[in-house]
Amino acid sequence: MMRRSGLLGAASTDVVLLALVLGWVLVSAWLIFAGADEPGRTTVFWAVQFPGDSVFFLSARRLTRHYRGDRKAHRFWRLMAVAAAAFMVADLLRAIEGVVGLESTAPGPVQLTCFSVGQAVFVAALIAYPMVNGDRRRFLLDAVIVFFGVGAIIWFLLTDPRAASANSLDVFSALLIGAEVTLVGFLAVKLVLSGHSPVSLPAATLMISSAIVQMLQTSVLPIYAAPLSDGASLAIQLLPTVLIAAGPRLEVLRVGIEPAPRPPEPGRPYSLLPYAVVAVVQLLLIGTLLVDPVVNLRLWGMVVATALVSTLVVVRQLLSMSDNERLIGQLGRQKEWFGSLVAHSSDMTLVVDDRDVVTYVSPAAERVLGIRPERLVGVKLSQSLHVEDFDRLQVGWAALRAAPGAAWTVQVRLRTAGRGWRWLETINTNLLEVPAIRGIVCNCRDVTDARELQEQLRFQAEHDVLTQLANRRLFTERLAGAGSPVGLLAIDLDGFKPINDTHGHHVGDAVLVAVAERIRRCVRPTDTPARLGGDEFAVLMPGAAAANAERIATRVRAVLAEPIVIGALRLSVGASIGVAVGTGDDPDSLMRQADAAMYRMKRRARFSDATWPAEPATDGV
Repeated sequence: MMRRSGLLGAASTDVVLLALVLGWVLVSAWLIFAGADEPGRTTVFWAVQFPGDSVFFLSARRLTRHYRGDRKAHRFWRLMAVAAAAFMVADLLRAIEGVVGLESTAPGPVQLTCFSVGQAVFVAALIAYPMVNGDRRRFLLDAVIVFFGVGAIIWFLLTDPRAASANSLDVFSALLIGAEVTLVGFLAVKLVLSGHSPVSLPAATLMISSAIVQMLQTSVLPIYAAPLSDGASLAIQLLPTVLIAAGPRLEVLRVGIEPAPRPPEPGRPYSLLPYAVVAVVQLLLIGTLLVDPVVNLRLWGMVVATALVSTLVVVRQLLSMSDNERLIGQLGRQKEWFGSLVAHSSDMTLVVDDRDVVTYVSPAAERVLGIRPERLVGVKLSQSLHVEDFDRLQVGWAALRAAPGAAWTVQVRLRTAGRGWRWLETINTNLLEVPAIRGIVCNCRDVTDARELQEQLRFQAEHDVLTQLANRRLFTERLAGAGSPVGLLAIDLDGFKPINDTHGHHVGDAVLVAVAERIRRCVRPTDTPARLGGDEFAVLMPGAAAANAERIATRVRAVLAEPIVIGALRLSVGASIGVAVGTGDDPDSLMRQADAAMYRMKRRARFSDATWPAEPATDGV
């Protein structure tokens, strides 16, 4: 709307367009009211058309330079310039004839030739420009149908017994020019509607109007001009020149406002024009039979025209049916191809409506979930969704439903036929407003194995490989986020080094695993036992007061004091445990407090570095 208003403003202030309109008004008023006699009136009539042709020519030349980078548009406007030059020559010669006293408003042989050349170039330019949204065969058939249809209309008018008498040359000239001009108008309409035109709709409208007026004044005005004065007839005959010049000039203004090429616009896949032409010709035939049922030249002409346009429309329809059959075959093959892809795809596709009901399931559901697709259709998706994922999915879908065409990716768990769960990564696209779908399309990929591997890698990165307890990294992260209060145990084994040195690393590793299991049994589910390295362990106790922390430390100390049976060995290890209670705001300080308390326990116990004796196992374990 803004571009059209800008073009309208530019046109209303353009000196060239204002001069064309004002010049036509003044010349028309002079022709009608001045009562000028011949030869002056006819000479002025031909002379004033030359400036209009010049505007057409200069505008086409300017547009030719503008579209130098677009080969097709450049050729189109170059041909338009050639046509304008032919019109200039025709009107200039007629003006010269008027000056020397050979005035006539009828098209003479020279002017008729130049005008016909201009019209032929027009047709060539319009036909040569590619119709990107249509079939060229049907386009050419439409052009021929319109040509014969217009010829039938002109024949109906020229052979009307009530029309003024006209000689055979006038009849032939009017028939030829009217048909050519109307064909130009038709081609221009098809070009504009093709969606990729070098002429904007406002400019094309003026040029098409010129063709319509030209057809009327050449085919109708010479026959039914009795009520009009000679001056009024000449004024009407000047109007096509003004319109054909104003169209390219308006296009020059448009490219000045919007120099970038316009994107193609989608056009209709069909045309009603050929059928409208058949209807008009048939109505004219019926009118001829009703007015004058006698078999004469007029009736035979209408019969022949009706047969021709009807035959051409049938041919066009057969071509359309052939194309439709070909397209249906292609669609069938594409449907089969797409169905095969969907049927053998490893990904599952669901369509869920706005009530959370599954309306479509692809065959991959049986491979992914072990459930036949038809058993899922009509079922609410929430019935197959893991309860922990339900709220998250509903919140995301609420936002997705508010944004047509948007997409959202999430990982959720769906129940399988074995009542287990599979992790699916779903790309959800809102197509609720697409009439053929009316739902949210979920493209689901099974990522259970990848997620389990990811969880395994994450576990390995955060846990001790030997004992499966949290490692120092995870322990430190949880300590920093533990809040207040938080209890901390620092545990150091007292007799581990002699055992490791005496019995080997494999026995030492077994002792560490047994120690880790005993610590795990002593703590609460919310606590985090960890192996910090070597024989150093720790326990993080969120929310534990000092009394709770001391109670857990006493329990751990007691279970670690019990002998550990490794094969035939009965090994005794003790543990020094330091207790600290504080906040997770300063984890390093809290760790130092626990370590200091642990070393005080070591000194108090007065453990030596001597090897702890290994006793034979008495329970046979």
